[in-house]
Amino acid sequence: MISTLIALTSLAPAVSGKVLLASGKPAGQAVVWLEGGSKSKPIKAVVDQRNRAFDPHISVVPVGSTIEFPNNDTVFHNVFAAFNAKKFDLGLYSKGQKKSQTFDKPGLVALMCSIHSEMSAFIMVVDSAYYAVASKAGIFRLNDVPVGEYELKVWHETGETVSQTIKVGGNESVEVRTKRR
Repeated sequence: MISTLIALTSLAPAVSGKVLLASGKPAGQAVVWLEGGSKSKPIKAVVDQRNRAFDPHISVVPVGSTIEFPNNDTVFHNVFAAFNAKKFDLGLYSKGQKKSQTFDKPGLVALMCSIHSEMSAFIMVVDSAYYAVASKAGIFRLNDVPVGEYELKVWHETGETVSQTIKVGGNESVEVRTKRR
């Protein structure tokens, strides 16, 4: 089980906190986002292939974003995904080549390489302007969040997603602990 301890303040319109595993250890690289607010414009991002690994291992992008997959490794790779938000297969390509994919709906994308079974990565595609990947220490910050009510979502590589309704506003500070629903 994962939990999130967050502090909400309107003096500096941000939602920040720390994501923890049930053991109390930080849930490093958890994806945190708010639903119910404004939508973000698509971005361009990169998931590199180097040393027989995807880098970064965890990414988050808004709906409509395009991710480039350069092969900066010494071997051929095949990037594919067969789960949830997007199914695709970029085929085999060698060092120095790059291919890209646009993600047009929200959800989790699990990346793999058909040649190297040890290679995996995750992309969370969100329909929100407020999102982050927590640090290795589980710390996150979502800046410029307007006053209002949101659904706070947290996903971790353990496969768990938790959510809770939060209110951002006023001059108070509040701590919220999300728990599995």
